Amino acid sequence: MEGHVHHGQPLPLVETTMKHPFDKVLLTSTVNELSSEQKFWFASSIAGMVGADGHAHREELDFLKKAINFLDSEDQIHEIISMVKGLQKGFSPPLGKLTLEPRLAFFILKYLAQIMVSDDDLSPKEIKYFLKIGSLLEYNTYYEEDKWGKSHE
Repeated sequence: MEGHVHHGQPLPLVETTMKHPFDKVLLTSTVNELSSEQKFWFASSIAGMVGADGHAHREELDFLKKAINFLDSEDQIHEIISMVKGLQKGFSPPLGKLTLEPRLAFFILKYLAQIMVSDDDLSPKEIKYFLKIGSLLEYNTYYEEDKWGKSHE
């Protein structure tokens, strides 16, 4: 039957629909709109998503490699690498709120969503981390303001 799991393995329909549910996000042009501090925040959030489920898969590490490439300094690169090593011990990146225009906040969330589904294993910890990032980006507030013309909190 389509869409069901058979002996712990998804059938091809589920596999193909979950494999790449989002268009590939183009990093370069959008990331260049971010300041150095915002790029580091974004890379840190990627590191956190990679380790959110307690282990980093090869597919997730590919996203992280791209993130490291857009950083502005060697120090930032080393800090992200240290962060990822720390994630294996349960460390979470120290991220504060980040105010971005809704289009850029959505870009970050879309990129993180790709990481969540890249290993075909969506864990509750990844979902919780994703929601935390959405909150730090204040994306719910932006959405409501855009949709209704004013905030409805």
